[in-house]
Amino acid sequence: MRTGWIAFLFVLLLFSSKGDGQTLDSLKEFGLGFHWSKGQKKLEIPFELHANLIVIPLKINASDTLRFLVDTGLGTTLLTDSTVFRQLGLKASRRIDLKGLGEGQAIQAQVVIDVKLQVGRAIALHQNLIYVSSVQLNLSDFVGTKIQGVLGYELFSNLVVTLDYARQRMILTQAQDYHYRKGKGMRFPIEITDNKPYIQSAIIQSKKGEQANRLLLDSGAGHVLFLEGFGLDSSLFTYVDKAVYLGKGLNGAIVGNMGRVPQLSLGPWTWSQVPTAFPLTKLGSDSSRLHGSLGGEFLRRYVVTFHYLGQYVVFKPIRRQWRRPFELGLSGVGLRATGVRFRDYVVESVQSNSPAEEAGVLPGDEIWLINGVRSTQYSLGEVYRILKSKEGKKIELFIRRGNSYHLLSFKLRKLF
Repeated sequence: MRTGWIAFLFVLLLFSSKGDGQTLDSLKEFGLGFHWSKGQKKLEIPFELHANLIVIPLKINASDTLRFLVDTGLGTTLLTDSTVFRQLGLKASRRIDLKGLGEGQAIQAQVVIDVKLQVGRAIALHQNLIYVSSVQLNLSDFVGTKIQGVLGYELFSNLVVTLDYARQRMILTQAQDYHYRKGKGMRFPIEITDNKPYIQSAIIQSKKGEQANRLLLDSGAGHVLFLEGFGLDSSLFTYVDKAVYLGKGLNGAIVGNMGRVPQLSLGPWTWSQVPTAFPLTKLGSDSSRLHGSLGGEFLRRYVVTFHYLGQYVVFKPIRRQWRRPFELGLSGVGLRATGVRFRDYVVESVQSNSPAEEAGVLPGDEIWLINGVRSTQYSLGEVYRILKSKEGKKIELFIRRGNSYHLLSFKLRKLF
């Protein structure tokens, strides 16, 4: 049975492409990146935070303001709104196949060249983007708000980008105007590979001691820690032996194991028994170290500054955040948000042996009331917070299943 870890992972857009004998990297046109008029060293862009994912306003050519995710784990710009594609009269120069995480087949996409991107007063000319129809890749239902695309490497390529999760502000600084000092946080080196930032400074302790690792810093995924589950060794980590549904990837369902890493450290900061997803796929070719990623549930504890040109990242802890325990699902329910306002909730998955399954919740159930309150009163993130609020808390769901209605109740508890 499929299980509900969408709250952790949401959508991981780590993909490669094939088609016309070319890779996605060969389609990249390394333009001049984002710039703005002289005289202003910084731009501050407000953003929304939905389940650890950053949503910013963006324009393409002469479009109205669009809603894009900011994703350090994406090597290019992705447009997923079919209406915007048609209204702007965008023309594809070629078709490609995209293959990424998920058990489905590669999806067809179109390459659009020479577009203008605008974020606030920052403008990037002569950019390429990849168009995937919303029918093939529907991000909005799983983020819980309207999403029309994803902005990746182009934003970070020539700027210093600070993501302030506490203030929900993104600060863009011209690289020549940024000067690191200790008061801004602790600096760690990164490698930029395939236009994505990787860190090797994190320390992962297994049952057998410290494990070498290389982790993607992925603002476009909502999880804490994601480690390659291919060939998973039970002598290193504690995990649930049965494979479960971890979330939705570019090519469909992501399946793997859930478990815990005994200890995770970055500089002076240390966490114990860290919830970790182990997808059953290879994330790297070097078998001498672990491969994986740190997602939004980890990053949101800091003000994070990415300096791609300088090849380093700066972490400044947010005091009221970094000591908080990592949030876990306690119900076993994964949801999909639908409707005009994305406030109608359908059960996407139910984890085996979870409180929700024991209460009789089934995939496809429509949730109408949560503890007597109309579910439309809550955002998707708020619903998930209720479902992982406190062990022992009683949850009552009034659901519609076809033409019948049911009142189901259960108590929240740890799932592993």
